Amino acid sequence: MKAKQKTLGILLVLILLAGAALAFVVNANTQAEQAASAAEEGTIPLSSFAVEDLTQIQYTYQEETLLLNYDGENWTLADDPDYHLNQTLCNSMAAALCDFNAKRRLTAEEGESYGTESPLLTVQVTAAGQTNRFTFGDTNPVTGDIYLQKEGDTAIYTASSSKAECFEYTKEALFESFNPTGLSSSELEQVEYTVSEGDQSYTVCLQAVSQPVEEDAADSTESAESEAVEYTTVWRLTSEPDAVLDETVLDQIFSSLTSYVSGQITGAALADYGLDAPAVTVRATTFDTVVNLRYSIAEDGCYLWVEGDDSIYRVDLTTVQNLCRTPAELTSTENTETASES
Repeated sequence: MKAKQKTLGILLVLILLAGAALAFVVNANTQAEQAASAAEEGTIPLSSFAVEDLTQIQYTYQEETLLLNYDGENWTLADDPDYHLNQTLCNSMAAALCDFNAKRRLTAEEGESYGTESPLLTVQVTAAGQTNRFTFGDTNPVTGDIYLQKEGDTAIYTASSSKAECFEYTKEALFESFNPTGLSSSELEQVEYTVSEGDQSYTVCLQAVSQPVEEDAADSTESAESEAVEYTTVWRLTSEPDAVLDETVLDQIFSSLTSYVSGQITGAALADYGLDAPAVTVRATTFDTVVNLRYSIAEDGCYLWVEGDDSIYRVDLTTVQNLCRTPAELTSTENTETASES
């Protein structure tokens, strides 16, 4: 009995030792990974601050200077606060600067600028009342790191190229796509659009209609016993209320009205983008609002204006084409013939 107890005791000690060894290895690996990560990002501090202390980032890229203001929650363009900024990209810029370390510190050699005299990028960040300015130059072809200089410091530093890449966005590239009409397909009750083609035009009006769901004869007895009637929504042409419409074409129209735009121009004149004489005008009605839209087809692209909005938005040609459907294109010949035969 004592021999068994002794054996179990030895096994228990071995298990504890094995567990401790495993924990040591895991901890060592974790520390090695952290060290490798720190080495990859660099260990020479250039700027460090809490994100909540950040108030402003200004950067110049491709000869375009952008000034971004931060209120602790959202980013805005200082000279264009209505512009729909991509908040994720702006947050990435902040993350790159709030813990910015260099990998190496070099003494600048005479006659060598490392690209900082004609910089790829300049970045200025203000946080907690202090401002730091960085100038990014050439990329080392061997290591892939980028050379940079901090204002007030004569040294040249190298850092991960990702620190610069997150700023390589023009104003147009910083736009975050969204749906400016505020419409959703499920809320639409009526859509009326007018297409202008030179001196001619035509108007199409689509109306959502609620009607009882058709039932099979096998279910008619059960339905008769129940007074509840199930209804469904169908779309009809007001000019041809008995016509059966092509569901695919309807989906394309509704998708265009609720689709995301690809660009934004603020403070522009409608005439500059052909919206004073639009190709298509739309009046979309939901249960609680009416939205008026204009679409144009210009030489350099297609545009949308939402009544009451100070901005003009870029859309693709397909979006406009979907809103130019004639009554004939809306009517499904196959469905109409089937309905007549029945």
